[in-house]
Amino acid sequence: MKYDVVIIGSGSVGSFAGYYASKLGLKVCLLDNFLPPHSNGSYHGDTRIFRIAYGEGEKYIPLLQRAFRLWGEFEQASGQRIFERCGVLNIGDPASEFMRNVAKSSEDFALNTTPLSPKDLSQLYGINVPSDFVGILERETGFVYSDRSVESAIRLACELGAHLLVAQITRIDKRDGIYHIHTDSSQILADKILLSAGSFASEILSVCELDLPQIPVKPKRKMLNWFDSSSYQLRDGMPAFIMEFNGDHFYGFPDFGSGVKIGLNVFGQDITTRDELGSFGDIDSDKRAISEHIREFIPHLGELSKGAVCTYAMTPDEGFVIEFIDSCMLYLGGLSHGFKFAPALGELGISALQSGELPSEICQHFSLARFDS
Repeated sequence: MKYDVVIIGSGSVGSFAGYYASKLGLKVCLLDNFLPPHSNGSYHGDTRIFRIAYGEGEKYIPLLQRAFRLWGEFEQASGQRIFERCGVLNIGDPASEFMRNVAKSSEDFALNTTPLSPKDLSQLYGINVPSDFVGILERETGFVYSDRSVESAIRLACELGAHLLVAQITRIDKRDGIYHIHTDSSQILADKILLSAGSFASEILSVCELDLPQIPVKPKRKMLNWFDSSSYQLRDGMPAFIMEFNGDHFYGFPDFGSGVKIGLNVFGQDITTRDELGSFGDIDSDKRAISEHIREFIPHLGELSKGAVCTYAMTPDEGFVIEFIDSCMLYLGGLSHGFKFAPALGELGISALQSGELPSEICQHFSLARFDS
């Protein structure tokens, strides 16, 4: 069967790309190794933070603002609760690059933020921090339900005519301008391909019989912890949070029924294959790396109740890669902090495939050319 566009990797970005392509009336195939939503990628674990006051830099903010609007529209279309607008609390040393970027983006883009002192953080949220730390509360953002979002985007895409194919790709070649995608169960044809296969996109690239550029994206194993607690409840106004500590960032979510979920942004293990991912608890630090420090700051946590592992798709500079790697094959990867952008990137990917070009500001910040020097 021949499709206008085949989306390889139907998780964070791919599911939304399928939805937006289907809304345009395109003949779409969503292709994944596993039936999404699943726990073999980067988006599982219930939730992901959405924020616009962005410590990673202002180049991301136009995409975030577009994503914010699209999340609202998608929530209405899905008929489900997708976005909890509980706010995001940024905490750290005001002199750090991350916190300076948060403050600057708040000012430059007139975001609805409120500065908070250590006393405020303790009294309002039960969070204890050093006296030289500050908080910046972004009031209109919060977190999205990640697994639910992927499932909903695929459901809506299929209702609009998209096909979902769960299969392993064994070879991709190109003949007379048409991509031939061979899987372990069938062969499909595509005029265009959006490659959004996350941490393990190298598996797809390795079976492409095309002259493609090298893409410096590697997987990193990350762990998540959930803690029992009668405090830090969503219903009591607890926001999501990001807190700098000792060269890393704790990020967490209020308890809405499954515990207080907390992760570490930098800490993790570089891996190469899926087998190296393993299960939660295979590495001793899975259970202690967060627990041994977090109670200094968030003292009313209970016991560790469960954990999970996932992967981040990492580039050398931790920025995205958005690039045509063949005439009609667009790569969207390196999205180590990308779920919040998912609808905007999905929309962007389909628009670029339709027009044959990317916006100049995307090329400026996210092309492969930046790794040449």
